[in-house]
Amino acid sequence: MASVETYSPEAASSLVRILDSPPFDILGGTRIEAEMRRVLYALATPEYLEAWLQFPDITRIECHPDKRSFDRFRIDLFSSSAREGFIHGSCMTSMPNRVTYLWEQRDTEKRNKSIVELWLLDGGRRCTLRLRHHGLESVQAREWYLRMWKLSLEKLCVILNVANRAC
Repeated sequence: MASVETYSPEAASSLVRILDSPPFDILGGTRIEAEMRRVLYALATPEYLEAWLQFPDITRIECHPDKRSFDRFRIDLFSSSAREGFIHGSCMTSMPNRVTYLWEQRDTEKRNKSIVELWLLDGGRRCTLRLRHHGLESVQAREWYLRMWKLSLEKLCVILNVANRAC
């Protein structure tokens, strides 16, 4: 199992650690200096995905909630001014600490479906986030999403850690 670890300039509690395990799953986690309810809100609200999701080689994303359903959304991916593809998703919150995304990534040639599960472990004024992304169809998809989750979890930590200091 390969391991990618990144230390941000913040405290060691914002360590982002993602493991990629065969065949094509991604496992990861991080500690966030924010209350669990705030983290759940950031994870489960499509309008907030734009703030923290980071995609490799993508300069801009736009998240659009589905007007017909409260739990569905679309993420448009742009590089420069060209649209590179999009992800259709739905978000389910279960138990008080779990968020599951059903993702369908589409580009001009293919359609890939996968599942992202996020669990939060409450620690008072901070929490631990665990991630599992499974159902990826290729090594290339795993590598792309591995980079995406590493960047996204780092950004989520920075946003919520800074917001937590302002409170």
